[in-house]
Amino acid sequence: MKKIDISTILASAIHESKNQVGTLLYQLQSLKDAMGSKDSNQKKIILIEESLKKLNDEWVEYLYLYRLASDGYDLHVDTFLLDEFLDDQVFALQPSAIAKSLELEYSCDSNLTGIFDERLMTAVVSTAVYNALRFAKSKILISAKKENAFIIITIEDDGEGFKQANDDDLPEEFLEGNTGLGLYFAELSATAHVVNDVRGFIKKESSQNLGGASLTVYLPQPTDEEF
Repeated sequence: MKKIDISTILASAIHESKNQVGTLLYQLQSLKDAMGSKDSNQKKIILIEESLKKLNDEWVEYLYLYRLASDGYDLHVDTFLLDEFLDDQVFALQPSAIAKSLELEYSCDSNLTGIFDERLMTAVVSTAVYNALRFAKSKILISAKKENAFIIITIEDDGEGFKQANDDDLPEEFLEGNTGLGLYFAELSATAHVVNDVRGFIKKESSQNLGGASLTVYLPQPTDEEF
């Protein structure tokens, strides 16, 4: 019998599990619609729904992680308006923030554009926000700017933040979750973006705006002459 690569089996299992979670979300939405907004169990249903959404996003992250780590992911970059991109992220993640009574906002120049893989960056932002939901006291902020030929996307919260001053010694709770793959995924996603041998990278540090933890993703951009 031909030997099957275990990584292929795992990838297939993850894909199947993600589909099952999607089915559960669809059925849960039907249950919510049948219950009505005044049902006493509505809040519990919403919490279950948000947990399933988080799980679904984690499966997506694992699939991308597998492909990135095995050089099986083809980067699909395009030009995006950051205001629209971040607005989409906040719209998708807002219910999770509301369920935990937290404020989720974004900030960037309305005309800022960047070139990146939308699928990867969507997964990175959602992973960072879900983990920030665990530590934030009242607010999470997603922001973007362009600086020194990099698009810089930052996710920060007003939680306890990092206690060490040295970045190399910073605890990784901000993106660890239950599996410890969050930071690794964010780093692989950033470094997959390469322009003229310049790779993207991440930084984890204390938030300058909110005082909590901060994850910053640096994505290299081509110069105007290279367009």
